[in-house]
Amino acid sequence: MIINKTIVLSLVFLCFQFVANAQSIELDKMLGKENAKSVAAQMGIYNDKQKTEYIRKIGNRLVSQLDNKKFDYQFYIVPEETPNAFALPGGYIFITTGLLPIIESEDELACIMAHEIIHAHERHSIKQMKKSILPRLLEVPGNLVGVVNKNLGDILNAPIQTSNALLLSSYSRKHETEADVDGVKLATKAGYDPKALMSILDRMSKTIEKATGHAEVKSYFNDHPYTKDRISKIEEDIKGENIVVKQPISSNFLMEFDSLLYGQSPSQGVVRKNEFLHPDLDFRIKFPKEWNVENHETNVSAYNPSRNGVVFLTLDDAKLQPKEAAAKFLNNLKPEEKACLSNSEKITINGLDSFVLSFKETVNNENVTAYACWIPLNGNLFQLTGICPEKQANLLEEVAESLRVLTQEEKASFTVEIVTVVHPKKGENLKDLSNRYKNTLDLKLVESINDISSKKGKLKPTDEIKIVVEIPYVENKFSSSKSLK
Repeated sequence: MIINKTIVLSLVFLCFQFVANAQSIELDKMLGKENAKSVAAQMGIYNDKQKTEYIRKIGNRLVSQLDNKKFDYQFYIVPEETPNAFALPGGYIFITTGLLPIIESEDELACIMAHEIIHAHERHSIKQMKKSILPRLLEVPGNLVGVVNKNLGDILNAPIQTSNALLLSSYSRKHETEADVDGVKLATKAGYDPKALMSILDRMSKTIEKATGHAEVKSYFNDHPYTKDRISKIEEDIKGENIVVKQPISSNFLMEFDSLLYGQSPSQGVVRKNEFLHPDLDFRIKFPKEWNVENHETNVSAYNPSRNGVVFLTLDDAKLQPKEAAAKFLNNLKPEEKACLSNSEKITINGLDSFVLSFKETVNNENVTAYACWIPLNGNLFQLTGICPEKQANLLEEVAESLRVLTQEEKASFTVEIVTVVHPKKGENLKDLSNRYKNTLDLKLVESINDISSKKGKLKPTDEIKIVVEIPYVENKFSSSKSLK
């Protein structure tokens, strides 16, 4: 079976037509629930009860001020280094660990969350889902696509960031402005300072500019309004408003996110060139040179530059023996897929009793090989599946043979970066403080996220400065879950 892009496009178009015309909020709940599971499975949910509970308290304070609340709102932190916040239909609100260090106060965080709450409340995603981004399609010919169909589907749909980008970028300027205006009103009703949205938007723009080296450019072709225009609009809307700021939930906002993960955690594994290492599961695997390696919550995959070969590693049921897992896999195939089976045998990989299934088929005068292998290691049962032209079949075998436990040196090499709040010494400037604590963040970004300038000279001992430091990775301390709680 060849994947027909025309058919896929037609189906997606019909689906999104239905979505765009739907009125019932049950659709929001259904789509939100399913996509929230995908966010959890692909991005992970940050496991820090204290920080998450603080986020939820702010969210619930905001939601309590909604008129005609449609959904039971849920709030989560996701371990993602890109500074972002996004809302799914049905009231699922997510804040990334990359955004939190940029925020300076509870008022700023509340304003951002209020903005996302309005997106969900006004059903902006549902109204804009006529725009779509298709998952990338890997062309796999013949009946062998069925052999790797389930796992291939995981790979094609794995980068949930693409879906998030769809939800965010598809908002029209009108919807973004509505979320700003009504979000500010909601934050104000909840007792937060609406001017905080202006300060955080400005700091985010400046921080991203310093991180990327590219200034934001005003363009009529962008979905999002220009930041300076957004700030001017907010300033105009709140002019003359009677603003009563209430006591924040936390007495020290910065300390709420002390020791926050910065960047990626090794808990989900680490890609190093063409190798993948996982400290918690204690294994290493090596893929062919020049192949693109991608790490997802449910699998690690690699594909060749021509995209006609792919291999991926997943975990199977550890209660099964390799031969039993292979039999179960084979039993679930269609007759025409089973007919492609060319070999089924017990093998030894690095001294481990394993089992392999090989499949062959000729498509358009080219021989294609699929390979499925089960390898027990450290109490886990790994399933390695791949498909490629037959002349490259040896690469699949080499990948399987590269699976092994980590060396002590490899285990000791894992580190994690965290955000920490520190105090300067008397007479110390930002550069001195940065050097003393071995800060790993660019000094310009330290200035930006703290709203200070190194040109101002000496800092005060009472100042609280956010920096990033590198510490040894400790299993389970900086982990994420694959499900919502």
